[in-house]
Amino acid sequence: MPLRRVVVMEVEPPSVVRYLIGAAMMMLGVVLPVGYMMFRNKRVPSSSSYSKQTNKVLI
Repeated sequence: MPLRRVVVMEVEPPSVVRYLIGAAMMMLGVVLPVGYMMFRNKRVPSSSSYSKQTNKVLI
């Protein structure tokens, strides 16, 4: 059973442009969908409760 040598790779920090591109991708991929779902969930129950209230008044 041969032993493998561990190779240590040096990783340099990302440049400013690459950091900004990653931040923009995170905004588009995470923040906007979560914000949209929260906004949609807040709007739907209020409209359904409003329709229930108007139905009670009409009856």
